[in-house]
Amino acid sequence: MKTNIRKWGNSAGTIIPVPMLDAAGIALGDKVNIEAEAGKLVMTLVHEPMTLEDLLAQSPKESFKALDEDRDWLDAKSVGREI
Repeated sequence: MKTNIRKWGNSAGTIIPVPMLDAAGIALGDKVNIEAEAGKLVMTLVHEPMTLEDLLAQSPKESFKALDEDRDWLDAKSVGREI
């Protein structure tokens, strides 16, 4: 496939068709590593383990709302050796 490199702000970019991403096993939002090799740019998928902070940052804010049943549990006194 031929494409053009275009100015993108202070950087450069190109369009990658979705079928090409699918064939490479890469999806929108994935992290990739780009390396230059003798006239080529090689893009590889980066597999990074997610941290709790990463997961929470991606969670919708409304998912942090405590429901009434959660409030009952959170306000309850300990009944064993929880503390």
